Amino acid sequence: SMVGYFLYGKQLPSWDLEMQVFCDVVRHHTRGLFLESSDKTIEDIDFDKIHEGYAARPMPSTKLSIDVGVYCAHSITVSDCNLDSDWISGIGIAEDPLRSLIEKDASASRQIYGELLASWSACAVHGIHRNSHDRALEMRPLADNEKIVLCLHGGSYVMGGPSSHREVLGKMTESSKLRSFIIDYRLAPKHPFPAQLHDAFIAFQYLVNQGFKPHNIVLAGDSAGGHLCVDLVLLLRHIAKTTLRQMTPAGVILLSPLPGMHMHGASLHKNAVYDYLWPTPIEWPTSPIRLFYKPGQKYDDEYRKEICDPLLTPVLGDLSEFPPTIIQSGSSEILIDDIRE
Repeated sequence: SMVGYFLYGKQLPSWDLEMQVFCDVVRHHTRGLFLESSDKTIEDIDFDKIHEGYAARPMPSTKLSIDVGVYCAHSITVSDCNLDSDWISGIGIAEDPLRSLIEKDASASRQIYGELLASWSACAVHGIHRNSHDRALEMRPLADNEKIVLCLHGGSYVMGGPSSHREVLGKMTESSKLRSFIIDYRLAPKHPFPAQLHDAFIAFQYLVNQGFKPHNIVLAGDSAGGHLCVDLVLLLRHIAKTTLRQMTPAGVILLSPLPGMHMHGASLHKNAVYDYLWPTPIEWPTSPIRLFYKPGQKYDDEYRKEICDPLLTPVLGDLSEFPPTIIQSGSSEILIDDIRE
């Protein structure tokens, strides 16, 4: 990578040596994350072993600089915030599996780990100083109309968590002057769709239970987390119509979001030489999408039809009454064409 940089120049005009080496190295690494496979041998694939493999080599942890702010752990008791099965009637392809997840949690003591981050700029808004910041780490509104960011991390739905996103979330809370809460939602393939959506709703309801108003909660997510943010808005909109409750969040921040389950933009291959993510064919049973939705099922006509459901490919659904949304993505990413769509 370094030799190529000095012999042939920059791959893109805006790249420096560090950026070019980073992309080349990570691209080489991601080629081995999702192994080539075929539906012809799908019965021989050990999906539990694949899940264990991702758990054994998680995304690198990042640190929240003390110069930026502080954070602390908060755990959600699921039984205190669970979905009501009556609320999801008619939600579509997620209805039956969501009912099953709700039923399992009714007789369990499951908890979801999360982290509350408070930048010094967010603390200053509420008159909190560095040497007495305990109040900033309490899970309750610091003012009647305080806004808070609910972050849903990326990682292809198979990896990632609060520790991998502390640095980027610290920058977000510093620039926005808002506190943020990130959860460690369940990961595929051990926990396929809609387990992540279920956990995201529980986190949203948890914030409401702590006193935050739905219209003061901002959703933010990158990559798969961006897809999950859109899904959560669709679920909240459905619940609002079913229960006549106000459930619309303040806004949505999508950073290079996964647009859906079936990507077809030209950038998938055109930008493969630049993006540090490598395009994995959906025909592979071990691709991120196939691990996320019904791992072990063949990519047949029925599967193709199911992944067109709006909760899996939101662009095919009704996005009216959507809260204010900002989408940021790089022009050299493999998903840029589908993101623009």
